[in-house]
Amino acid sequence: MHDYVTRVVFRYMLLFVLLYGVYVIMHGHLSPGGGFSGGMIIGLGLLLYILIFGQLWNDSFRQMIIDAAIIFVGIGGILEVSKFLIPHEHGPIGVTGTLFSVGIISVANFGIGVLVASTILGIYYMISEEA
Repeated sequence: MHDYVTRVVFRYMLLFVLLYGVYVIMHGHLSPGGGFSGGMIIGLGLLLYILIFGQLWNDSFRQMIIDAAIIFVGIGGILEVSKFLIPHEHGPIGVTGTLFSVGIISVANFGIGVLVASTILGIYYMISEEA
């Protein structure tokens, strides 16, 4: 896409889209939302960036992005499993009414967000590799 207006507007809007995605992930236990919806916002924001500004990389860089997405999917999975490995009585306990008031759930939401965003970008890169 070579539309100048779209590029200028989205260049400034991308920061707000990513910031809102992080906000949804971090406040997922206090309000509707969480890791999946925040990760979807971040992943689709980055995907729109790629679609608007084009793929400016060679094949080795594309393979490196796919490898990084696989690594982030693994990290997200490990963070998600960590809440089951820590015993309830020894896990972190937060202060009621604060952002991290539920202990490890915020970390698990972050892991799910990374997992979803990496999966979206990984699927796009694999599909674009075929074309």
